[in-house]
Amino acid sequence: MLDHAAQRFNVQGVELSALAEFAEQLSGVRPAICGLTEERKDLLFQVYQRSFQVLAWHLRGATRRQEHPLKVVQSLVATVLNPARPEIAGPSEIYLLSAARGVKLRSLHDALVEELAAVLAAGARAGQVRDCDFPVAAQAILGLILWTPVASHRMPPAKLFNRRRVIEALQDLLTYGRAGDRSVGVEAPRLDLAPPASRFAASVGFPGPQGLSRERVLVNASYLLNRCGGWLAPLEEVSKRLGCDSRPLRDLAGDKAGLVRACQARTIDVFYRIQEEAFASGRATDAAALAFTQALAEAYLREDVQPLRPFVGLEALSPDDLRALRIRWRVLWGNLRGRQVDAVANHQLRERYYDLAPLIWTALCGWLASGLLDGGGRADDHSREVAQLMRLGLAPV
Repeated sequence: MLDHAAQRFNVQGVELSALAEFAEQLSGVRPAICGLTEERKDLLFQVYQRSFQVLAWHLRGATRRQEHPLKVVQSLVATVLNPARPEIAGPSEIYLLSAARGVKLRSLHDALVEELAAVLAAGARAGQVRDCDFPVAAQAILGLILWTPVASHRMPPAKLFNRRRVIEALQDLLTYGRAGDRSVGVEAPRLDLAPPASRFAASVGFPGPQGLSRERVLVNASYLLNRCGGWLAPLEEVSKRLGCDSRPLRDLAGDKAGLVRACQARTIDVFYRIQEEAFASGRATDAAALAFTQALAEAYLREDVQPLRPFVGLEALSPDDLRALRIRWRVLWGNLRGRQVDAVANHQLRERYYDLAPLIWTALCGWLASGLLDGGGRADDHSREVAQLMRLGLAPV
């Protein structure tokens, strides 16, 4: 039952409609998962707990089988994401659970991070792993593994993503990164993530004394949707977080679908702004790719900037809105793909699996926005570590 639920949550999130359909497929369990809210949350907790337990089991197995730390990581990726095995669920909606259950799941996650970080640190002492922030690297590895099944389902057309090839791509990325020449040290400037002042009016749809900008509303809505998926009534929750009445928010967004459309539009806008700044020189260089990765990671780690995860809230949209949104995402990924092709042609990036970049980016954004890696006052430092992992991988330079 938990195996089926994990796959269903990866496909659709924890929506009441999805749970109802799921119950129809599993005779005799409808009261258990479609009755009280607490019972639905209990299923969610069990699915997430199972995901962390499966990861822990495979990590210990990889550590027993392999002596080299890079082989441990490669084995972990291969066994957890093996298409012949049941899927694990990306813990996208931990914030729907009680505080006690959230603490329990985070303790399982933190124990995994500590165990994998120790493997990487031991490898660095033996000269088998490059020196880095091992806990952040461990979290990034686990995050990519946890959210790759989600991204595989929600990045259409899913049939193009051969799971075995995705496994090979992740193994290659985490080992050698994307840099064309890993021996060259590259530093990227920190980009300004604030939106242009002229882009949004100072106050849109709110009484003057509240002074709430459209940007602030959408940032807070994105933050909540990222942590709770489509389950909560976003307008009421956003108004509670902002400390204002929900009526102006309804005037601004209209309904849940309107809020998701606005948050998705802002997210695509953030991607384009970061891309334009990172590649401002006009050349697709290793440094420009690093700047893009670093800025995007920082954006998702900062509560005052955080965009929406690419796949969140889609169930609220009409078929026409969903098609239009997916076209916009395809155009964006196509634009980034063009930059990558240029970088490969200039020997700035490696010609390895770069066609799978949209899927990997989607998984990475899913993890960064989950709250499992607390940006806090270290969003800049953490984003640099994540960007360098994507650029260099774990192998010694």
